[in-house]
Parts: sequence; C-alpha cells; structure tokens
Amino acid sequence: MDEDLKVPKISVVMPVYNGEKYLKEAIDSILNQTLIDFELLIINDGSSDHTESIVKSYMDDRIVYLKNEQNIGLIKTLNKGLDLARGEFIARMDQDDISLPERFEKQISVLEKNPEIGVCGTWFTLFRENQEDQIIKHPESNDSIKIGLLTSCLVGHPTVMIRKMVIGDYRYDINYQAAEDYELWTRLIKITGFHNIQESLLRYRFHHTNMSVLENSVQVINSKMITGNQLQYIDISNSEENIDLCRDLLGSAPKFRYTNDEFRNLLTFANKLEFQNSKKKVYDEEKFRGIINKRLIEVFNKTANQNFSTLTFLLKNRKEIILQRSMINNIKTLAKIILKK
Repeated sequence: MDEDLKVPKISVVMPVYNGEKYLKEAIDSILNQTLIDFELLIINDGSSDHTESIVKSYMDDRIVYLKNEQNIGLIKTLNKGLDLARGEFIARMDQDDISLPERFEKQISVLEKNPEIGVCGTWFTLFRENQEDQIIKHPESNDSIKIGLLTSCLVGHPTVMIRKMVIGDYRYDINYQAAEDYELWTRLIKITGFHNIQESLLRYRFHHTNMSVLENSVQVINSKMITGNQLQYIDISNSEENIDLCRDLLGSAPKFRYTNDEFRNLLTFANKLEFQNSKKKVYDEEKFRGIINKRLIEVFNKTANQNFSTLTFLLKNRKEIILQRSMINNIKTLAKIILKK
C-alpha cells in the first residue's frame, strides 16, 4: 500500500480561528506525543492573523492543513473535521491547550483493552497567568458519568478520544452553541460506554478570549435545554421548574440555604426521578439512589429552621438517610428543639 494512503491510528481534529498566540505550543504538544501514529487535521476557519504561516512552517507530514474560505464557526468546522477524519480513533485538540506527551498512548491503551468503551476523556489542569493551577476531576465510571450528564458536562471536550465506528454519522448539533460537546455526549452515552482516565493529561489554558459574557449566557441556556431533553427521555416534563429542580438535585453544588418547602419539593422530585428511572432503566438504580441521597443530606443540612413536618417527611420517604452519620447530630439537635416546644 502507498504510505500516503495508510490509515492512521488516530485523527486529531484541531479547529483554529485567529489562534496565532498559542498555536505553536498546541501543535508541538501533539507532535511530541509518545504514540506517533496519527494525522493532525488543522482546519483554519477563516483566520485573519498568522495562523496559516505558522502551520505551513512545519515540515511534519502528519499535519494535514485545511482552510475554510470563510469563517463558518466552531461547530461546523468540528463536523467538517469528523467528516474528513480517517483514523480508527478521533481525538480533539484546541488551538490554545497543551496535551501532555503520554495522553494518546494512555487513551489508546484504555480503548484497546476495553472494547465496550467508545469515548475516553481525562482529567485536565486549568491554568492561567498569575494563578495557581487547578486540576479538574471528572468521574471515572460509565454509570457515574451517565448520571452526572443529567446536569453537567463531565467529559472535558479537548481531552476526548472517540472510536470512529462509534461516532459514525453522529455530529455536533448547531443548535447547542457553547454546549455542543455536552449535547453530543448525552446522545453517544445511549449507545456506548464512557470513561475518564483519573490523571490530568491536558493543560487547559484559561484566558479572557475563551468565552464572552454572551457565550456564557448562551451556554447556560443550552445546558438547561440539554437537561430538559434528558428528563423527557425518562418521561418527565421538561418544564423550567423540573429542570431547575434536577440541576439543584444533581448539579455541581447545592444552594447556600433552603427553606423547608424547598427541601420537600426537592425530595418529591427525587422520588419522581427514581420512579421514572425504575421504569425506563436508564441509570443504575442503586448508584442513582446513592448519589441522590448524598445530595439530599447536603440539602437537609442547609435547610433553615428545620421543623417536625420536614423531619417526618424525610423519615417517610428516605429512612436510610436518617442512619447516615452526617445526619445524626442534626437530627438530635432538631429533636431537642422540638421537645422543648
């Protein structure tokens, strides 16, 4: 076979738009991978800076340079990359991030040893000028990722590697700007396993051009829509109230303080979630209940002026929570208050 026609192990999809400042560092981090069998698809989305000259300065034949005649936006450019990718696996890379040298080797190892896994991400390190690095940690197992995707994107987009046979005809949806990866994961997790390597294998550069205030607000709106889509999948209305309850129950952090009514509403919604899941069998039931109970404990402990009615409601619906060590002191205190009245 002609060497030029050899199918690479990995196709790396890297869209670029006016990325001259950090582009060389990003490209070098890919070319310096310990696993060398890949093609690097760099797609210039109509840049007006020196992006093209930077890419063309490289003599590495693994680089495939493509140029959009006009700016078509990130999502369409990503989909173009998926269309053109020839590799058995597809990896994502952003124009301003840094992949650690063993990233590809470690992801390929996981994917080849575990054929049920179709999407493999990693932890990543958030870094910015004059601030301490922060490692962003996402859950490892498919069940935990699936539950977490109800409210949050738990696979770092620039860390991901996907089997080409899994991605198939799936593409990023133009209707979910700034959350296109999150929306795609919620579709793919219905057909394949997910896994996050519990090690930071990418440095994610955070700077003022990452996302505008407008893009951030669009991301919040679209993320809520994605939560609504998943509620509908288990036959729960995607009303604004249900979306907010779901994100409060399973999101990254509870509110600072709750009223007794808010706690009871959240517990009622938790029961509804579990009941619908027991019928649809989407999430592992034991793990689902465990995660929900953990959050309910947090919320109960943040409920102001807890009363006998709330405690009775909790006992009726979640007896197992009462036995949790973190709840015992609170309940003892509440009982003393009630007895004194």
